[in-house]
Amino acid sequence: MDCINPTHIILKNGGAAHNWKYTHCDGPVHPGAMRAPMPQYYALPDQRRIEHIPRPAHLSPPYESIPAVTFSVRGWPGVRVKDILKDTLIIDSAGDSVFEEHGWRSTVLNLEWPGYDARKFTDRMRSRIDVRPGGENMTRHDLAREICGILFNFHQVVSKYSIAPGFEKWALTAGPEGIRVPDVILLSIHYYRNMWVPEFYVIE
Repeated sequence: MDCINPTHIILKNGGAAHNWKYTHCDGPVHPGAMRAPMPQYYALPDQRRIEHIPRPAHLSPPYESIPAVTFSVRGWPGVRVKDILKDTLIIDSAGDSVFEEHGWRSTVLNLEWPGYDARKFTDRMRSRIDVRPGGENMTRHDLAREICGILFNFHQVVSKYSIAPGFEKWALTAGPEGIRVPDVILLSIHYYRNMWVPEFYVIE
């Protein structure tokens, strides 16, 4: 299942990792599921505004090769990277096998973070991921953790370097200036020919 019905979520019910139950909620249509350009700004449930991390023009949902995988909590689009890394929430439709229909054993994820030389940081920005970890199909929750883990590791490396001139607004840093991991929201991930590119937003 690639698109989420925002009126249904799955909550963890203790015990095994894939023991889930459904509950009902309401939320807006997920922008990552519309095959339209991502909005520059969006809002969190508490109405804080978040801003889209820019992407090259050809890496936009209208050009995706297959439907996106979206992430939301209680029907509201977006999950905080820090919450996924700390495992403090369960995303909607967490147990869905997101790659099963493709028959893949692995696929490529590319962060495409602006302002960092892809040639210099290719090993950190671009990763091949196993979509059948332990012989089991990767779930939506597994994928979210994989994306957020790759971003965290990328942040750890590039925060020690200067970003390219003109991209200072998108600099990943460890200090009070720039973007830190707790500022980042993951909305969706989109497939373009041979790689998946996530859509991130940052809290203003």
